[in-house]
Amino acid sequence: MTNKPLSDMRKAVILCAGPGTRLRPLTQCCPKVMLPFNGKPLLEHHLNWLESHDIKEIYINLHHLPDVVTGYFGDGSQFEVQITYSFEEKLRGTAGALNGFRACLDETFLVHYGDVYSELDVTKMLRFHRRMNATATLVVHPTDRPHDSDIVVLDKYARVISVHHKPGSSRYGNLGNAACYILEPRILSYIPDEEDEFDFIQDVFPQMISAGEALYGYYTNEFLQDMGTTDRYQKLKRRLESR
Repeated sequence: MTNKPLSDMRKAVILCAGPGTRLRPLTQCCPKVMLPFNGKPLLEHHLNWLESHDIKEIYINLHHLPDVVTGYFGDGSQFEVQITYSFEEKLRGTAGALNGFRACLDETFLVHYGDVYSELDVTKMLRFHRRMNATATLVVHPTDRPHDSDIVVLDKYARVISVHHKPGSSRYGNLGNAACYILEPRILSYIPDEEDEFDFIQDVFPQMISAGEALYGYYTNEFLQDMGTTDRYQKLKRRLESR
């Protein structure tokens, strides 16, 4: 990772509300973002990663066992960030989660899914986002699990022409959605200001593509790994602990 600061992107939303059903019994008494890697929770790795890119305004949505997260991280000051929380009594979905912070998302911001460990160079991605004058930039990478991935289809200019919610299929190629986006505030106009569940891949991005918005795919081979199942959690844990 780079330590070059991002002077013009200060905000990130980390999606942490998922109940971690596929990780039970590990998540019975522990939110999945609090599962440990090298002696600290996954969410702490996220904060360290973002802070290294000078992203210090962090917005976290919570649902399952929220006190475990807030009790550990507090306001974020001991991790050199500022954390704002939103509690979802009913899950709002990946895009609906932004409604908890709508008034604060008034400039370019990053969205990262909490169950994905990342070593992405956000500085480099932001340069791409600016160069393409994108409304939304989606991180994409090759996947050998299209049946268990959201698939993104790009044209030769890296513009997103379609997205396909999992279970995907090799008929749409092998570019998986890596669950990290850089977004402009105008994306909020595609998200209803209500409590209903709303999803980026199923609801927001298809609408934006139809409207002719500038969505681009940022292709990378950098290390990003989801840990949404017990097998993947153990695999990621072994990899990080062997370093």
